[in-house]
Amino acid sequence: MPASETVDFEREFEELVRELRALPSDTPASVRERVRELGEPQARRVFPRLTWRRAVLVLVPACLIAVVAAAAVHGLLSSSASKQTATSTNQAESGAGAVKSQPNPPATRATPLQGVTRKTPTFDQALTPSAIPSPSPGRYQNYQADLRVRVKDLDTLGDKTAQAMQITQQLGGFVASLSQSSTAGQPGEADLVLRIPVARVTDAMVQLSGLGTVLSQNVSIVDLQRVVQQQRQQIRALQLQIARITAALQQPGLSADERLRLQFLLDDTRRNLANATGRNKATLREAALSRIAFSLTTQKPIAPAKKHHSSFFGRAVSSALHFLGGAGAVAVAALIIVSPLLVLAVLIWLGVRAFRRREAQRLLGTT
Repeated sequence: MPASETVDFEREFEELVRELRALPSDTPASVRERVRELGEPQARRVFPRLTWRRAVLVLVPACLIAVVAAAAVHGLLSSSASKQTATSTNQAESGAGAVKSQPNPPATRATPLQGVTRKTPTFDQALTPSAIPSPSPGRYQNYQADLRVRVKDLDTLGDKTAQAMQITQQLGGFVASLSQSSTAGQPGEADLVLRIPVARVTDAMVQLSGLGTVLSQNVSIVDLQRVVQQQRQQIRALQLQIARITAALQQPGLSADERLRLQFLLDDTRRNLANATGRNKATLREAALSRIAFSLTTQKPIAPAKKHHSSFFGRAVSSALHFLGGAGAVAVAALIIVSPLLVLAVLIWLGVRAFRRREAQRLLGTT
């Protein structure tokens, strides 16, 4: 490189340095104000800022995973517990079967009605009209009967119960009450209380006894003729007393005290007449309708339903699904309870956000 070029370069560098040093070193006031407005730089975040969207994306899957894991654990534990329970139950049933190997004696039904006549026919025969005490025609009587019949099985029990109700309706009566039970390991039972006109009670007993094998029959007949006559005499006496008191009230010249006493006596007599009339109607109704307590039984215990034992995995899955169903129900209930608060919080957040936007727009417009 020639020496002239080197000298020129050094001269130019010195001139450039001289010019730079000649420039003013103070920063303009406008720039300083701008820097002050920027403020101190914020420290760099180690972790990202947690927003509600990020929280939802993280917490929802985590909660679902936790619930599914809890359901799986619950299913496994429940399946193991049910297996142990089933084993102990089978052992207990086998032991009980060894103890109850002897047949039980037939149970006796010892609830006789207030009876004047009782007949127990041969078990394999149905009742005949001659074997049934009949009410006396032309007299008021309280007729009650208790009839117990054995049927073949549970299906027959339901059919015979329906036939007993049809017989009752055909004879002009009605079913006062009905109770039917079919528990595994116990005899099937059906208990009916039938109200049938006394004039048709013999036909009812014959037809009902034909529904199965008669086990027991109890008949009670209580004469109500004297009771009805006494009630009617009392009613006539009260009616006569009311007529006399009414006639006494219509006489002139009665003082206020006498009229008030007669009025009280008249009201009391009318109440007694209403009570006596009600008792007489109840007695006549009792004499018009017989009461038959009709029972059907299978006598043999109903065989228990066979239990379907599922596998360990199936029991675990079923228990887990039940757990998830319960958790879902609790979550829905909690959502229903908290939903008003959530709606209120969203409305407040939207209102604050709209207010901040409006203030920012106002400041920008002023600037």
